[in-house]
Amino acid sequence: MTGEPGPNLFERLSEPPGGVMPAWCTPEDLATYASEFERTGFTGGLNWYRNFDRNWERSADLAETKVTMPALFVAGSRDPVIIMSPPENMDGWVTDLRSKVILDGVGHWTQQEDPTGVNRALLDFLAAL
Repeated sequence: MTGEPGPNLFERLSEPPGGVMPAWCTPEDLATYASEFERTGFTGGLNWYRNFDRNWERSADLAETKVTMPALFVAGSRDPVIIMSPPENMDGWVTDLRSKVILDGVGHWTQQEDPTGVNRALLDFLAAL
């Protein structure tokens, strides 16, 4: 379940494309995030990743479980996660996948980067139920 070989996730996330922050993350936004992480630390943001193996162990009984309810998949074409694990891999696991929407030029934070595209995909999906 991996995509094409290439840089690891950290290498893909370490520098914004072209070295420029995207329009959806203003300097003020970045300053707020940095200030909060300086105040509270980054432990909370890392704990999910630190617990990754335990999550897999605790959910081992779900390994063959299929998602059977109507589902929508939305991602960005520049999201390093779908580059490493393409959405085609979910076809056998999500049995009622109604739509896969890949937002062109969008990265991992789809709601922030293209709220209009995400809302359009959600509204289309919900209207079809």
